[in-house]
Amino acid sequence: MRTPKLTIFAKQTGVEIAPSEKRQNGKPEEGRVAFRFFRLATGQPHIRFVAEPCEAFEVARKITALQASTGKATFTHRFESAEGETVTKLNVESYQRNGKQGYAFSIQRGEESINVPAPEGEFLFAAEFLKQLSVAQSWVAWSEPEAHKQD
Repeated sequence: MRTPKLTIFAKQTGVEIAPSEKRQNGKPEEGRVAFRFFRLATGQPHIRFVAEPCEAFEVARKITALQASTGKATFTHRFESAEGETVTKLNVESYQRNGKQGYAFSIQRGEESINVPAPEGEFLFAAEFLKQLSVAQSWVAWSEPEAHKQD
């Protein structure tokens, strides 16, 4: 089986965008879109950000809007666990440095952060990829209840 996946590499970091699934006991599975940020050095931890399809579409929309200007869009997830609250922030940005336009994806969780600069073409391709993937991942596993048999 072939799985759609986009990986953007920078000098020492990267981000992978791929389909994912949400699985919870007693609930039907649902489609999601996963961002996995990583460092190319061995043994380094990665950071995942799993978005609902509509959130992935919104990330795509923000990338397209930012490409024509400068700025940053932040998407925040909060997760409550026994250890306390975990906050993860996914950023997409367009910036100007030394007269040149630049683009980047970044993620921050606690003290850990990973920044992935991207060329304009890959930045815009990520937007198109996210649009397509958000639609493809808009699903819920559902089975029809069994009908009563009539004799």
